[in-house]
Formats: sequence, C-alpha cells, structure tokens
Amino acid sequence: MQVLRLLVMLAVVFLPPVTALAYDVLVLQSLHEKGYNEAINGFKREFHGSLRNIILSDYAEADVTRLTREEHPRLIVAVGDRALELAQKQSNTPVLYMMALNPRPRRMTTGVGMLLDPSRYVSVFDNLKAARVGVVYDPAKSGQYVRRALSHAGRYNIELVMREVRAAKETPAMLESLQGKVDAIWMLPDPTAVSPASTEAYFLFSQRERVPVVTFADVYLSMGGAVALTIDRFDIGRQLGEMAQSILNGTPVEEIPPASPRRVVTKSNEGVVRQLRQNGGAGR
Repeated sequence: MQVLRLLVMLAVVFLPPVTALAYDVLVLQSLHEKGYNEAINGFKREFHGSLRNIILSDYAEADVTRLTREEHPRLIVAVGDRALELAQKQSNTPVLYMMALNPRPRRMTTGVGMLLDPSRYVSVFDNLKAARVGVVYDPAKSGQYVRRALSHAGRYNIELVMREVRAAKETPAMLESLQGKVDAIWMLPDPTAVSPASTEAYFLFSQRERVPVVTFADVYLSMGGAVALTIDRFDIGRQLGEMAQSILNGTPVEEIPPASPRRVVTKSNEGVVRQLRQNGGAGR
C-alpha cells in the first residue's frame, strides 16, 4: 500500500499537466438571436471540423485572449458586432466574421458582411425605371458603401441624389429636401439615417410624392415599402463555412477577401407597386 501511494505521488510530480484539448473553431456569438442561430446552422452545414460555441450575453465578461491561449482554437468565428470586437482584441488567431453590420478591416480578419452588393439595388431601380434615386446616409456609417453604389448607378444612367445626415433627427428634413427631385427612395441599413424616430418619414414621403421606397428589410413592406432586398442568413453561414474550411485546409486568411452575401431574397408589396404605377410613380 505504501508503494502504491509512492507511485501515485511520483506520477503527480513528474507527469506533465493535463491541458484542454484543442479544437478547430471557437464560435463567439454576441447573443441569443434567431438570425444568429440561422447563420450558425448554415456554418455547421459546410464546416466539418470540431468547434466550441460561446454565447457572450451569458457572461458578464469574456477574456478571449486567455481563452485562445489556453484552448488553442485554429480559428475564431465572430457572430455579431460585439463578438467581432472581442475577437479582434487578440492577435494570434485568425478571425472570420458574419452578421456584423460595420466590420473594420484588420490583419488576419475577413468574413461575410451584411450589406448586399449595391449593384443588386441598382438593378431594382433600373427595373422600376427610376432615373433619380434619393439616398439619405451618414458618411461615417455608409460613405464607402454609397461611393461603391455611385459607380454601379453610373452604368445604368441612374442618378443618386444624396443627402448627408449626422444625427437621426436630421433625416425627415433631408427627405423633405428631395421633394420633386427623385423617382424612388433608397432606404439604407444606416443606423443614423434609418431609426425608429425617422422610419415613418420615409413612407409619408413615399405616399405624398408617389415614389417607391426600396429597403433592406421585409418588415418595412407592411409599412408601405415597395421592394425589400433581404439577406439569407443560413446561406451567409454556409458561405462562411466554406471560407473556414479553406483556411483550415491551408489557404492564408489574407488571401480570402471580405465578401458580400451571395444570395438575395427579393420581396415586394405588390399592392404598393401597383398603386404607384397607376398614379404615375417611378419612371424615366
């Protein structure tokens, strides 16, 4: 018995400490949210490695740097803006993001954004025969996106009539300044230009001016929007899963550029579109 105790003591002294098993992907999810879950399910559809999922809203604090140092994931997938912010505080593990509204370019970081390629919207305006499209936006939030849209609009001979705002309360006045000057309104996913306080102003303008509102979320169709281009969250997850698989197969993260959602879901309010056409709405 004494010999057995001695052997156990020697094993405790000389054996290396047990460390947590490494896994392929650490999924950081900002919070419990249906859209986030859809995206993660899509990711799991394409990605076949091991993963650990942490929902940040379940914890008061999360030390991602310590977590990656102790558990050694090969890749971090950040779902949502808060998750991306925390993931980028560490610098040794590559980061892929999805469902983040305003991702900032950083070293070893890429992913799939939430903004559709602006050419998709320009095609809608072309189909609506809208030669002049009003855009209210915050340059700090959407300036780069609007500049991309300008180049696409020029190819269709569509003029973007732009109004800048830097506070949500400025949006109604900027819409009023477009009176008689546009054939359609483009409602951007810009948190300054589109807020709970200003949403109604878009549809009041649409009714008064008899011009369609093209928006980014189908919830606005019931409020008077004409066309909504929405993202497919499950497919965004699949898209990111393909990126993750490629990185773990040896492709450097720097060689995978950030991407826009590849699948667009187009929905329309046929009643609004028909009424606008009958009343001589959008047209060149």
